[in-house]
Parts: sequence; structure tokens; C-alpha cells
Amino acid sequence: MRDLCFLSAMSCEEAQLHKERLQALAEKRKRQAEIEDKRSQLDDLVLQLQHLKSKAMRERWLLQGMGVEEEEARRKQLEQDEEQGKSLEDMIHRLESEIGALESEESQISAKEQVLRERLKETERSIEDLQKV
Repeated sequence: MRDLCFLSAMSCEEAQLHKERLQALAEKRKRQAEIEDKRSQLDDLVLQLQHLKSKAMRERWLLQGMGVEEEEARRKQLEQDEEQGKSLEDMIHRLESEIGALESEESQISAKEQVLRERLKETERSIEDLQKV
């Protein structure tokens, strides 16, 4: 009878461990999706920044040998592009930080899931040992 109560308690613990492990796996998948989304955003921003930098370089080249009126208009556009470039760089750095934080969280969740998996194995072994007796 005592063994039956113990088995019942062990199966409850095992069920709880399975539940926690599934939650950890769901969280891990969620973090991975967030990381993929942020990396995609990061790639888009990097492409925008590269385009903006090449445009600015072209504008600087075109500024050489221009008339005063044309030069002033191009210079204003160049300044706007440089401001936009700084903004993109800030966004890139922010996304890189967010990705790093998400990767850290994912790593912690993976470690937790590994611990839960090990505890499940121990619980299953204990139940098997009791059933043999």
C-alpha cells in the first residue's frame, strides 16, 4: 500500500516535471522565433544603412565641382542622410543588444529544460525500480 502511494506521488511529480519541461520548450521556441524576427529586422537595417552610406558617398562625390545653389541642396540632403544613418546605426545596436539578451534567455531556458529532463529520467528510474520490487 505504501508503495502504491509512493508511486502515485511519483507519477504526480513526473506529470509536473513533464508540464514544466513542455513549458520550458515552448518558451525556448518563443525566444528562438523572437531572435529570428530580430535578426531579420537587423539584416534589413544593415542593408538600409549600406544603401544610405553608398548614397552619401555618391552625394559627396557629386558635390565636387557643383554650383553654389546645387551644392547647398545636395549638402542638405547629405546631412539628412547622415542623420538617418546615425539613427539606423542606433537601431542596429539596440537590436543587437536585444538579440544578445534573448539568446541569453534561450540559453537559460535550455539549461532549465536539461535539468528537468534529468529529473524526469531519475523519476522514471525510481518508478521502474519500485515496480521491480
